Amino acid sequence: MSDISVPASIGLLKRIRGGIVRLGSRFHPREEKLRRNVFVPEFEMAHTPVTVSQYSAFLNSGAVGDRRWWGDEGWAWLNGGGDGWGRGDRRKPDGWPEQLPRGYHPVVGVTAFEAEAYCAWLSEAKQRRVRLPTEEEWERAARGDDGRPFPWGEEFDAALVNTAESDRRDSVPVASLPGDVSPFEVLDMGGNVQEWTASPYQPLPDEIYPPSPVLRVARGGSFNDTAFGARAPYRRAYPPGYFFPFLGFRIVVEHH
Repeated sequence: MSDISVPASIGLLKRIRGGIVRLGSRFHPREEKLRRNVFVPEFEMAHTPVTVSQYSAFLNSGAVGDRRWWGDEGWAWLNGGGDGWGRGDRRKPDGWPEQLPRGYHPVVGVTAFEAEAYCAWLSEAKQRRVRLPTEEEWERAARGDDGRPFPWGEEFDAALVNTAESDRRDSVPVASLPGDVSPFEVLDMGGNVQEWTASPYQPLPDEIYPPSPVLRVARGGSFNDTAFGARAPYRRAYPPGYFFPFLGFRIVVEHH
């Protein structure tokens, strides 16, 4: 069961040393085709996605309704602006009653707005700068120095990761598949749930997307993705007010 008394928690952090990340892939002609090398400064990243128990502390504190933690777009969304896509209560993740007993699973059914509000609240609670990763940081943490295609190495292995090949059709507790591990010992980057990032998605010239809102990049594979999605350069684009049962988030903490 999820412990409703759990305090605000950053969780276990892994230091991601600064270095060059080789973004993109020759295997996907569209979203990943902008191949480039980028230097990413050192930072710290949570070794798993944010869990239901961690997110419940945000809800139980009452902070979810505090204007201080929300950006302008997010606050408007929380209070009924834009499309809620069937969300009856925007102050709780989609399917929250079903998620709550699964405290060690990654929280899902959250928008980018909610993820950012959680980060702002946690920053204040812990007096550290907590935020969503950029996609460059995410890929650096997943690929390490050698630019490997999968967090664990060169070849896909269905036994290591929670993707569609496992036929679980659901998330599993974070860190329960220790083989899905990056060179920096960050877990669950190849599968389990996709993760919001702070990075906007720039559509290619021949891509047709609504002009607003600005799309947000999500990274990582999930139980809803095949092996193709387990690759470290895999990226998706969603409006920040979207939510899915296979989409959560992970935090980074800026290095002192």
